[in-house]
Amino acid sequence: MKKIITIVFCFVATISVAQDNNYDISLGAYIPTQAEGIPASAKSMLNNKLGQIITSNGISDDVRNSRFIITPNITVLSKDVIGSAPTKIALNLEMTLYIGDGIAGNLFSSESFQLKGVGTNETKAYMQAIKQLKPSNKKVEDFIANGKAKIIDYYNTNCNQIIAESKSLENLNKFDEALFLLVNVPVASDCFDNVKNKIPSLYQKAIDEDCLTKYGEAQAIWAANQDIDAANEAGSILASVSPQAACFKNVKSLFSKIEARVKDLQDRDWKIQLLEIDLQKSAIQAAKEVGVAYGKNQPNTVYNIRGWY
Repeated sequence: MKKIITIVFCFVATISVAQDNNYDISLGAYIPTQAEGIPASAKSMLNNKLGQIITSNGISDDVRNSRFIITPNITVLSKDVIGSAPTKIALNLEMTLYIGDGIAGNLFSSESFQLKGVGTNETKAYMQAIKQLKPSNKKVEDFIANGKAKIIDYYNTNCNQIIAESKSLENLNKFDEALFLLVNVPVASDCFDNVKNKIPSLYQKAIDEDCLTKYGEAQAIWAANQDIDAANEAGSILASVSPQAACFKNVKSLFSKIEARVKDLQDRDWKIQLLEIDLQKSAIQAAKEVGVAYGKNQPNTVYNIRGWY
């Protein structure tokens, strides 16, 4: 399983995608590169602020490359120099936040906020203004809720297409990618009822393929050179294999051989351990972890936000 001055943004950073505790919705905070204006430190603060908005509204930020994004645009309405000692900069900003489908380029929801900041320099004035955007603001909460509803509607409307695309990927033996599509369907959507029974079998195919790939890699490494470096490299690969995979018995056998050799070489126990079955974890939960890992390993997504502002 081997992502008045108007400041226009293009790609800079993607804050991790998120999954809502109640809605199980994936949402990514996407900060595009501005054409001009906002200082780097203020940009970093904006990154953090969007992350706070995501998590404070019931969404975690543990996934990347979400299809759906929250992204900002800032307009400087006024910039004044206050002639006190020391001289200060006063900014009056309008920040508009957008939620939408960053792949298809469809805007779902937007909301604007008037922010003011004063500082001894422009960077500090920007930072002071950004601080004024509170995750608990009722307008922020309503904006996020509206975005969530539109995302759920997307899955309900496109459910058959999602299932068909996943099946096509499965037929191409792209099990992890097929699984990624299904586990991103929110539990709160009607579509989830149509995909939930497909997830366990697809999960099994994904971990079986992963097991065969990693077992072959580890076997080749160990056959080439049976020293401690090879042991650690091969062992680390085997230690990431799911114990529910069909070829796990072969993994255990090879691991035992390497472990015995390490004991001979170092006269002490090996710190690397194989995974054990987590009886508390459901197949759906385990499948979501596989989907998350797949998403994290993909190149950063190039988002389409043309026409959003």
